[in-house]
Amino acid sequence: MVLLQEDVCPRHMWKRALIEQLIEGRDGMIRTVVLRTPEGNKITRPIQLVIPLEVDQDGEDVEECLFP
Repeated sequence: MVLLQEDVCPRHMWKRALIEQLIEGRDGMIRTVVLRTPEGNKITRPIQLVIPLEVDQDGEDVEECLFP
């Protein structure tokens, strides 16, 4: 679960998304991610523009909680 950094909005309004795929650069480092938004859209973002969230699953499936 990540936040999508946007310069035009305050942080509390940034959208959430789930990481679907990690894409490596030529140097073997993760450079890009494919994300799924709550609306079901798949988008690609550079790793620098995604902010990881700590989610306490406590036995629950995160996808069901955030993507009903």
